Amino acid sequence: MKTIPTFVVLLFWISSWLSTSPEKGAVFGAVCCILGFIAAHLAAKPQSKRASPSKATAVLATALLIIGALLALMTWAEGTSASGAIMLFYVFGVVGYLLLLSAIMSPNQNKRGYRCTGALVLFLMASWSWGSAISMYAHRGVKTHTGTACILVPNPSEYDTELNSIWEMRLPQIRSQRTSPSGSYIWEYHAILVAQTDGRTEHYNWSKKWMRFEHLDPVRNPYLPKTCP
Repeated sequence: MKTIPTFVVLLFWISSWLSTSPEKGAVFGAVCCILGFIAAHLAAKPQSKRASPSKATAVLATALLIIGALLALMTWAEGTSASGAIMLFYVFGVVGYLLLLSAIMSPNQNKRGYRCTGALVLFLMASWSWGSAISMYAHRGVKTHTGTACILVPNPSEYDTELNSIWEMRLPQIRSQRTSPSGSYIWEYHAILVAQTDGRTEHYNWSKKWMRFEHLDPVRNPYLPKTCP
C-alpha cells in the first residue's frame, strides 16, 4: 500500500475537523491518528490471516459503524438533524480510519478494493467538510445582488458569533444544540446568514445536506437578528 498518498489523505481528513482553537482533545486526537498510522506501517505483517490484527480492527470498525449509525438516527429522530449529521461525520471518519489501518496491517494488500476503502471514506468525509466550508464562504444559495451579509451561529443561546474565515466554516465547527428551555426551533438552526437585499433583511439557514443557504420565511422567524453584530 502506498504510504505517501494515504498519509496525505489522512492529513486532509484531520484538517477537516481539527478545532480552530487549540483544544487539547482535538490535538491529542490528531496526534494519536498520525502515530497509529505510523505504527501500523512499522508493525510486522503476520503470516497467518487468522492471527492478523487487521481482522480485529475491521470487526471494530463494523461494530462502530452499526452503533454510531443507530445513535445518529436516534439523534435525528429527536429533531436535531444538525447534530445527527455531525455525529455521522465523525462516525464515518473513525470507521474509515480504522479500515485504513486494517488495510495497512493486512497481508492481503494486493486486493485493490480492500486497501482503498478506508482512504476513500476519509477523502469523502474531508471533501464534505471542506466543500461545505467553501460553499458557505461563497454564500452559495444567496441572491447575487446581496449588499451586506454575515454568517451567525448561536453562542450559546443568541446569534452573536460571526464566522469570517473558511477555517471556521468547516463542517464540525458549526453545530446547533437545544439552548432554549422550551426547545424552540429557532435555536435548531446551526448557522444563519443575515443579508441586506434592496433595503430588506433576509435570513437564510445553512443546509449541511445540500451545502447551500436556504431562504427562511420571515413570518415564521420573527426573532432572528435583523442586523450583523
